[in-house]
Amino acid sequence: MSKEFDLPRVCGVLQERFGVALTSSYQEVDGGKFPVIRPTDLADGNGFSIVIARSIRQVEVIFHPDNFAAGLIRQMWRSDPSAFKTFAALRTSAEWDGSRVYVAVDGVPAPELAPTTEPWRKIEIEASKRIVAAKVTDNDVFDTVLECTSVALGLTLSLLVSEEVVSAEDDVRGLPEGARTRIEVNRYERSPANRAACIAHHGLVCKACGFDFGAFYGDLGSGYIQVHHRVPVSKMGEDYFVNPVADLIPVCANCHAMLHRSDPPMEVEELARRLKQ
Repeated sequence: MSKEFDLPRVCGVLQERFGVALTSSYQEVDGGKFPVIRPTDLADGNGFSIVIARSIRQVEVIFHPDNFAAGLIRQMWRSDPSAFKTFAALRTSAEWDGSRVYVAVDGVPAPELAPTTEPWRKIEIEASKRIVAAKVTDNDVFDTVLECTSVALGLTLSLLVSEEVVSAEDDVRGLPEGARTRIEVNRYERSPANRAACIAHHGLVCKACGFDFGAFYGDLGSGYIQVHHRVPVSKMGEDYFVNPVADLIPVCANCHAMLHRSDPPMEVEELARRLKQ
């Protein structure tokens, strides 16, 4: 028997990472009972679940659309070009970190997912990873489940959400001076797939000072970190593509504020160097 893992805890960490309300349970899927995680804002029957299957040394996580999710799949098919770029970046990052990612459209494997002229009838997204530890521990199982689930959920959400910079004319009338920058940063950071991919790759420790909210605050701080854009949002044009691994980096709130004390913001590596001195 493989070791158990804390499903509600996995769900809670993912919810913090993605900024999306999630729920977890055990459900019947294709004749078996599996742990599943799903967004709470999608109606049953029209949404999707992330199904977790595992053996002693293997974890496999699958995007599982509901029976009447044709509209959802059509929405994924109609994603804009930047969403497909994000999907590719997330996939590459996951594979670099040791996960195996399988994607197929209408039964045909898709090594590179791209827009098509014909609507998709079906899309398969799977993330799997083998646990290589000589003696498998509860932490090994939890970490591998969390990693694979984060990959599968991130890839799915990357085709369901898009980033946009708020224009001063459209959304900031009546707000105090300086509000536009804050709204732009918030909109970019609310891209759940990008934020989660950044954290999955770089971790939850501040890259400037090494502060770990979970280690210091316990459960209260578990999973929390801020995400800094190496390229200032104000410098991003309409067609700018955010690479979640190269362009985003986790930092604590204090270091994040210090980075933005200069214009352009200080490099994270420079702040880390100063702190070491």
